[in-house]
Amino acid sequence: MSSRCITRADPTLSRGAWRPGSFEALAAAALLAGCAPSQHVVLVHGAFMGGWAWAGVAAQLHEAGERVTVVDLPCHEVGVRSMSGATLDAYVDQVEQAMDAEPGPAVLVGHSMAGMVISQYAERAPQKVSRLVYLAAYLPADGQKLVDLAFSDTGSEIIKVVAIDQEAGRVSLGQEELQPILCGDCTPEGAEALRDRYHDEPLLPMATPVKLSPERFGAVSKAYIFTAGDLTVSPELQHRMADRVPLAGTVTLDTAHTPQLSAPGKVAVALQGLLP
Repeated sequence: MSSRCITRADPTLSRGAWRPGSFEALAAAALLAGCAPSQHVVLVHGAFMGGWAWAGVAAQLHEAGERVTVVDLPCHEVGVRSMSGATLDAYVDQVEQAMDAEPGPAVLVGHSMAGMVISQYAERAPQKVSRLVYLAAYLPADGQKLVDLAFSDTGSEIIKVVAIDQEAGRVSLGQEELQPILCGDCTPEGAEALRDRYHDEPLLPMATPVKLSPERFGAVSKAYIFTAGDLTVSPELQHRMADRVPLAGTVTLDTAHTPQLSAPGKVAVALQGLLP
């Protein structure tokens, strides 16, 4: 049986009875207790990007002994421009394929828009999810749409500049707004990757309500990684959504909206600390 060890630390953590504080305390406790069996971790990207954005996090989780699957949602592969076939159900189908890549339940992680996707998947197959982890992600209630949550976010800057073309079924963000809003703390290399691999976002999945029940989605363990400097999904909205559900643990990162690009090491450590 493969095993994992928590080796690096940085973010502020609150997990169960733990008080928020240095992650070194949890890392030390994990080392004293010995290494835990490795887990299957499935990573789902957010809007305007693809699975490529998880590369740094996936590499560090692999190094720590976890088994990682990265999802490319339909119409989000590098070079794909078509919106055809992009629906919330198609997104969930793609996640299902990744979750079924290994037997047994997996930890399912969603960034930003993907919070809607992982929530709907958990409703479909709660027995396959050992924990949902939301990274600066939308955490919906039954019947909510992403567009409703986004436009309720008075602290978000993206709503002020995003362009919605209902006829074409796409949402776009200008090149000059990409880094300041999505990844204000990115390195020049990260910002370049964000610009070079950017594509418009399909509107239909964002305008589709989720269907969630207390018996299925509500029974799945959940954790949240907050991003304190977020201009896309404001910290206020993040906390408002998270406060509605029981959480097994939380981590707060002092980053902008896309820490998997700007601080992949912090995200990897945070995820290790939130594994069940």
